[in-house]
Amino acid sequence: MQPRRTTGILRLLAAFVLIIALTINFSGIAYAANAPASAAGKTFNISIIYGTVFALSALLFFGCCFLVKRKNLWILLLYISVFIVNGGYLALSLARDLNSALLANQLSYFGASMLPLSMLMIIIKTCRITHPKWVSPILVLISLSAFLLAASGGYSTLYYKEVSITTVNGICVLNKVYGSLHFLYTVYLLLYFGMMIAVITYASVKKTVSSSKYVIFLVSAVFGNLAVWFVEQLIYVNFEFLSVSYIATELLLLSVHIMLQDYDTTAHTDGTPTEPKDVSVTLPPDIEELFSAFSERAAYLTATERSILQYYADGYEISEVAELAFISIHTVRKHNANMYQKLGVGSRDELILYIDLFRRSGRLAEILQPPENQSKSNLI
Repeated sequence: MQPRRTTGILRLLAAFVLIIALTINFSGIAYAANAPASAAGKTFNISIIYGTVFALSALLFFGCCFLVKRKNLWILLLYISVFIVNGGYLALSLARDLNSALLANQLSYFGASMLPLSMLMIIIKTCRITHPKWVSPILVLISLSAFLLAASGGYSTLYYKEVSITTVNGICVLNKVYGSLHFLYTVYLLLYFGMMIAVITYASVKKTVSSSKYVIFLVSAVFGNLAVWFVEQLIYVNFEFLSVSYIATELLLLSVHIMLQDYDTTAHTDGTPTEPKDVSVTLPPDIEELFSAFSERAAYLTATERSILQYYADGYEISEVAELAFISIHTVRKHNANMYQKLGVGSRDELILYIDLFRRSGRLAEILQPPENQSKSNLI
């Protein structure tokens, strides 16, 4: 089975967008830094760079919504967060009074607070690390608490003792004097980055990640943002380099997500991608009849049932399927009952056995893809 063509197209598009984003933004920053103040204010405003980054964030968000068929809750949260945080940066650069500047700052902090959460959960899913159900709600509460603390700036002295605005080369800049609890947000970020590194290290040691290249992608996403964040703490630059780093992060993590989908669909049980086998030669005739009958029954699955079947093929448990599909566990069980009846199986274990047999034979697409897609792929 060949990897889906849309996957290759999406990767090329992602790489192209990343190159364009980096070229436009870094060349613009260099121009604004080296140009005279009057020229920078009139001919090249940093707001244009923020606007470009925001437009790219929107493009990637909508591209993720429409091009990625099997959506992941945390992938969507990541793309929404990058979209929001870059919108906040743009709004802040265009603000002309303190109230609008504080509102834009809160917007960017909301996205920035959700980013570490989504990154950590994506890494946990990618590394196939199981965790108790209460972990996700606790992490969400921690992220919301960090946002509320940061959003208090300008309204209390806990996060900012004092805050005012100035205009530099035509853009609005917040002048801040940090309060007594400002350090907690730094602790929050370092805690999340530490957990990401711990998960990746644990997965590498336990070999729960399918390929070393996925580890490289994950490490690049984590340490790339960490390095940019540290540089911004040490060197004052009138531009948020994290706005570009976030785009690189979502592209890296989406690439891993897509590659894992391809791997799960095309990989053999030993982890090596294989071409379809001639099952009429390698399997006894009675087994071939069993496969054919099961494939015919699978053709009657609904789109929702087929998506749940795909999640099971990817190794997810029922609770994880409910989370990924945005439905309750009770609804998943109802779909399971319908699938069992249509497919003629008595339990989820029996269903997983069939999935494994189809995977071993290189015929997994027969039960995961709708019949019309199978006919199209046969014509190619």
